[in-house]
Amino acid sequence: MNRVDLSIFIPDSLTAETGDLKIKTYKVGLIGRAAAIFGVNRIVIYHDDADGEAGFIRDILNYMDTPQYLRRKVFPIMKELKHVGILPPLRTPHHPTGKPVAGEYRQGLTVKRVKKGTLVDIGADKLALCREKLTVNRVMSFRVIRLGKEILIEPDEPEDRYWGYEVLSTEQGLSKSLKTVDADVVVATSRYASPITSILDEVKSKVEGARRVAILFGGPYKGLPEIDADVWVNTIPGQRTETVRTEEAVLATLSVFNMLTQIDEK
Repeated sequence: MNRVDLSIFIPDSLTAETGDLKIKTYKVGLIGRAAAIFGVNRIVIYHDDADGEAGFIRDILNYMDTPQYLRRKVFPIMKELKHVGILPPLRTPHHPTGKPVAGEYRQGLTVKRVKKGTLVDIGADKLALCREKLTVNRVMSFRVIRLGKEILIEPDEPEDRYWGYEVLSTEQGLSKSLKTVDADVVVATSRYASPITSILDEVKSKVEGARRVAILFGGPYKGLPEIDADVWVNTIPGQRTETVRTEEAVLATLSVFNMLTQIDEK
């Protein structure tokens, strides 16, 4: 669904089923990986439970979205990141693995202001130079202008490829959190809603003409609260398990919507 601005809403109770930090990390990792596979632009964490872990979920998702060459510089050592080694790689265009080349887009960390502009870490063997005075210690997107004795870059972001997701933690309930997105179409998921197979045409018609779509997911102990959505849908009709975990519902639902829009990632 790369041609629309796609947001998914997940509860801060996502990790409430377990006290094991490693399992919590793995669960959040599945969300981040699914979001990257299907080109989600925004992951919004809404308040669902008094003991929710919005901060932990946000940190793990942001860690995943950050290119590997910047992670140790952007994230301090903290116990919440103890098990990040088990997280699946996103392998998205903004996570390059080789040396930079001219014309390439890269994310970089602004390191230091100098007379010529700002020195930026873009994962090269030396710092790159941006000729603009930028705020220090900030991750931004750049285009590589020139290589050589000096790597010259400029702030820029590609328009024709997926460039990762943004994470928002509102600390508010679902209804108020929805206002942060201003979606044209809001899709609520529930096992008690109409099966996707019976309202396929209705769902497809709503999503196809939208510029901004929001898909809502419930938590491990309860479904979504009563919410004013454009369509309620069960994307896993005939489920054979008593429950479907949130991370499983996200992957299944995004797969269905990807099929409906028939948009291939390029």
